[in-house]
Formats: sequence, C-alpha cells, structure tokens
Amino acid sequence: MVPRLLVITHDDILASAYRARLSREQFAVESRSTAHEGLVKARQWSPQILLLDVTLPGMNGLDVLKSMRDVPWLSQTHVVLLIERTLARSVIEDCLLWGAGSVFYKDTGSVSELTARLQTILQALDASPSR
Repeated sequence: MVPRLLVITHDDILASAYRARLSREQFAVESRSTAHEGLVKARQWSPQILLLDVTLPGMNGLDVLKSMRDVPWLSQTHVVLLIERTLARSVIEDCLLWGAGSVFYKDTGSVSELTARLQTILQALDASPSR
C-alpha cells in the first residue's frame, strides 16, 4: 500500500517541493493551503502522516490538532509539525501535548532530511501493533 501524506501549509513553494520529492519516494501526496481545507481532506482521506505548518493564517496548527482529535480515525495519524527555529517553545510544547508526533524545522531542514525522517516514521507505524 502506498502511504498517504497530507501537507498543510500556506507556503506554496514549500508544498510544491515536498509534493515533488515525496511523490518520487512513493508517497501519495496531497496538499492544502488552509487549515480548513486541510481538515476536510484529512477527514476524507485519512493520511498516515500529516505535515502541518504551525503558523497557518487564521486557524493555526494547534487549532488543527485540537480539531483532529475529535475525529476517531485521525487519532492514528502521525503529525509532523513544520516550524521555524524562532517559534516559541511553549507553542511547540502545546502542539506536542495535543498529539503532534514530531517536529521538523522547515527553515533549516532539507527535503532529503524530511524524506529520511518520514521513512523512519513509516517504519515505526508499520511495526506498531495498533496498525
């Protein structure tokens, strides 16, 4: 089965780079530019992994996490926060408390690093007894 990955970010250049590379790595990739559109797609598509930009305009990443936890079939989705190094630690901690699984620094991390991280996450998800 091809792993499903949803990217929610308002950064079109970043979304395009992630889609291009991760599609070549055998992911089925969808992206949305707003939190609302992303939540609708997540509910319909049930991705294994969600790349979530914390600094979305309007409804932010923490709001998305809170909304996801109300949807039982999304509770197993691994959420990778896309953040910048300057983001306040308290925001990161709140997101982790609300179910984010890991953090990726979008301003300094390469797409290759992200790809390797996602492969590791998939291996862990495949090994999990709840899957």
